[in-house]
Amino acid sequence: MRIADVIETPARARRARLGSFVLVLGLAVAFGIGTVVRAAGSGQSDRRGGTPPASAGASLERGRYLTHDVAMCVQCHSPRDGSGRIIEGQEFRGAPMPLRSPYPGVEFALRTPDLRELADHSEDALVRLLETGIGRDGNRPQLPMPPFRMSHEDAQSIAMYLRSLP
Repeated sequence: MRIADVIETPARARRARLGSFVLVLGLAVAFGIGTVVRAAGSGQSDRRGGTPPASAGASLERGRYLTHDVAMCVQCHSPRDGSGRIIEGQEFRGAPMPLRSPYPGVEFALRTPDLRELADHSEDALVRLLETGIGRDGNRPQLPMPPFRMSHEDAQSIAMYLRSLP
């Protein structure tokens, strides 16, 4: 055993904290999507009191449900007023990132993209991102965007919903 394997270096500690953060974020996303899938399959209400739309094909209703109540895309991708409320009618138009990285040396995106524009110009890229976690440029999006692994139906529902917005 080498001494370097035992000594806790600042870089090793940062990597361990980042790994823990990504694990917790991934588990939270997986739990949220798993809860929706179970509730949708059973016809039960989710914990917010709404009944998830049935999963028989892509739909606007399902896309709205996923973006507002499950993946909660609306929370980061929408501008807010001075009191912190999402500006009505500007949902998904992109905004300054409301979160800062809790880890030194790990950068979060400074701004979230306009999802309405992305869906209008490149629906296929948005669907691919939601299914594979890979962006238009072939890379994963910057943190804190989680690497979603949605079904094709759910990804299409989200793209359909975003394209329907005025």
